[in-house]
Amino acid sequence: MAHFSPNCSDLCAQICTLRVVTVLAGAFWVTTLVLIAAGSTKLADPAAFAQVLSELRASFAARSGIAARSGIELYVARLVGGCELLLGFAALMIGGTAVAVLISLTYLSFAVVVGLARRAALSSCGCFGSRSGPPSLMHLVINLGLAALAALAAAFGSPGLAQGLSDSPLANALLLACVLAATLGIIALETEHG
Repeated sequence: MAHFSPNCSDLCAQICTLRVVTVLAGAFWVTTLVLIAAGSTKLADPAAFAQVLSELRASFAARSGIAARSGIELYVARLVGGCELLLGFAALMIGGTAVAVLISLTYLSFAVVVGLARRAALSSCGCFGSRSGPPSLMHLVINLGLAALAALAAAFGSPGLAQGLSDSPLANALLLACVLAATLGIIALETEHG
């Protein structure tokens, strides 16, 4: 009676086909999925990010004595969300150095916003709408880390999904499971309320 018994060396060989470039591509896809999630949330619930922008504007005006135009924060929040979606989907669909550089710069700008929000002692960073947690050092580190990953992807290759997967279905499944788990973990950390 014959039964199927997978050969361990075959499974190991399939998993080992994950090259460093493929792992880097997976890390880059995490940055894009987080960006897509944040952009979707800003489009669906722009009020929280608009409030952060309004409070940062008021803080700047109080410190500098220069009045900044108010009333456009909701539009800016929607614009930022739309740009996040566009960049995220472009990265997943076509990849490329230019898109990776733009994503890196986007995360660096988010790190600046989180730093300013921390300095102003705001209650939310607004990144994920009303579910956003307070701007913490962890938020700052996450944004800087995602910026660094996107910069590495720009330097060493940032393929879209179709180009970045290997020939091994098992290795691809493992990689995509890790990408999904890391994305959900980052979103959970970013939306933690205390």
